[in-house]
Amino acid sequence: MVNRPINRIILEGPDLSGKSTFYNQLHKRTNYRWNIQDRSSLSMLVHARQYGRNTFTHVENLKKELFNLNNVFILLLPSWEVIMRRFTARGDEIQNLASLKNVYDLFQEAADDLSSYPNFVVIKEEIDDTLASFVTSTLKEYENATAEDLSKNCVAACQSNEDSECIGLNFTLFDNGSFDDIDQDALAYEPEVKYYQEILTKIDSK
Repeated sequence: MVNRPINRIILEGPDLSGKSTFYNQLHKRTNYRWNIQDRSSLSMLVHARQYGRNTFTHVENLKKELFNLNNVFILLLPSWEVIMRRFTARGDEIQNLASLKNVYDLFQEAADDLSSYPNFVVIKEEIDDTLASFVTSTLKEYENATAEDLSKNCVAACQSNEDSECIGLNFTLFDNGSFDDIDQDALAYEPEVKYYQEILTKIDSK
């Protein structure tokens, strides 16, 4: 059995997207199982773009966080109508409606660009108990990855990157040595049968 412990759950999204509420829901449901971080390099990148600042450092930091498959990003992005309704009811200390829409659109672009990464989740519905329960279960499944899951995650991460490379892609696993999910038929892959047999023979000889 393989365990890929989640290092950080990073909650992202525009103002009034429900991050604080979801943060508390996840902790309550899991008894503080995970380290949950409110905003990270993605928000830094979005706001750098909003104010016309240089984005290079923020792009590189985002890649480092994304390429660590023990991190999971959750981007909350309910409809713009929901954000407007919350703004009308509560207001915001920093944003006005125009600047908030600009930030919302930038996060929407990020969702379009990053949602294919295996550790990047976009939630477009308003969070309720049912959805919070589903997300919690999904996160636990992500930690209990199979060998096939890990393989697909690595391929997906590379294919999601624009140059099909993920320099620095990494993850940490803990394996109890049972190898329950190993497919022995993989050793019968015809083009490499001889190669695998040579390895086994060398091990037996030692």
